[in-house]
Amino acid sequence: MNNSLRDQMLKSGLISKKQVKKLEQQTKLRLRKQQKKSKKDRGAIDEKSIAYQAARKAEIAKTKKLNIIKEEQRLQKELQAQTFDIIQRHKVNDPDADIAYNFIDSNKLVKQIFVTNIQKQQLINGDLAIVHSNDNYYLIPAPIAEKLLERVPEIIVCYNNTEVKPEEDDPYADYQVPDDLMW
Repeated sequence: MNNSLRDQMLKSGLISKKQVKKLEQQTKLRLRKQQKKSKKDRGAIDEKSIAYQAARKAEIAKTKKLNIIKEEQRLQKELQAQTFDIIQRHKVNDPDADIAYNFIDSNKLVKQIFVTNIQKQQLINGDLAIVHSNDNYYLIPAPIAEKLLERVPEIIVCYNNTEVKPEEDDPYADYQVPDDLMW
């Protein structure tokens, strides 16, 4: 009862054993070709997937670099905002100051800020410092200047926090420059 169609056709005499063998060989050949073709397709799929994965990895690396750059920019903006806030809270600029105090900015330009007589003496002693922020110059106390030196030293323009030691071979070491010298 469980005879295959081939066996039934052989019994009935519709086909011969040679024809059955020929059909079996053709079927096997067709199966082999299909297997080879599927292997090629799998190889092509693998190549496509490898290319896709490589492109994906490159995209991920690019995204990570952009995220790092954005994070650095965000931290820089945050630091600038904090610095500006610190300066605004602790500035001691006097709008009624009438004494011009000259100093050299970082780009070797002589700048001027108006101070009171007390502030001038504090600048000379190192109790005050001059900072540059948003195209303006501000006077801030020395402890705040120390904190800003740790964070963003480039904004400190004038701060007399260290005593200048004369060199051993300095011929002018015996001559002191007066602190109140106006230039």
